[in-house]
Amino acid sequence: MVYYTKISCSAFEPEHLASSRNELQEISSQKITGFRMPRMKPVDENEVKKAGYLYNSSINPTWLPGRYNNLNRPRTKFKEAGIWQIPASVSPILRFPLFWLSFHNLPIKIYQWVAERTHKKDGYLNIYFHPWEFTELGDQERFGFPGYVSRNSGRKMIERMDQFIGALKLKNYSFSTISEFIQNS
Repeated sequence: MVYYTKISCSAFEPEHLASSRNELQEISSQKITGFRMPRMKPVDENEVKKAGYLYNSSINPTWLPGRYNNLNRPRTKFKEAGIWQIPASVSPILRFPLFWLSFHNLPIKIYQWVAERTHKKDGYLNIYFHPWEFTELGDQERFGFPGYVSRNSGRKMIERMDQFIGALKLKNYSFSTISEFIQNS
């Protein structure tokens, strides 16, 4: 389960790692073991560990102009500063990101093909989606999102997700939380 806090990315300070974890645990009545920095911005792994997290999933190991230049970072899980780093999944050769935006815009069969090739190489997929993507975002006046963000949102997103997960289940893929995943690593 993923929860969000009120701290904006621009106002982030290292001490927020522990305070947001404590707040989320209080709200959810569940132990919070992982962290992902908003917009997958860099975060100090030593501070993440100090705050009590077991893993950090704030790395998008790809290059996107104006956003990420993480081609020097590993594509798959690794330990750094005594904490698991679980990067978002990218394709093995071109490091094509399998993130929410590509899910919305690629034909689902192509996305599925790339995801399956990535899973075959890496043994797992780590793909993030936002709750707001399941809302109809096409109302330009209300939301102001460009077409490449609002495409296949709401009901279409639910249908695409059902199709994608259904295809993976037919091929006997297993599903777990990241906490379960790192326990078995």
